[in-house]
Amino acid sequence: MIRCPLTGRAIPTGLTADAKTWKDRHIGLNRVSCPAYKQIHVWSKKDAHLENLSGS
Repeated sequence: MIRCPLTGRAIPTGLTADAKTWKDRHIGLNRVSCPAYKQIHVWSKKDAHLENLSGS
């Protein structure tokens, strides 16, 4: 997930990983369409965070 810099809403990046995989994964610049802002956000690994989607 990343945060929209304008609305602060969480935006799914489309990537999934556990914490270990995420730590070791190289991620360059990416683009994601923001459903709230209706624009493309460019993001890198430093802009992203993991979110537990399992509900636990």
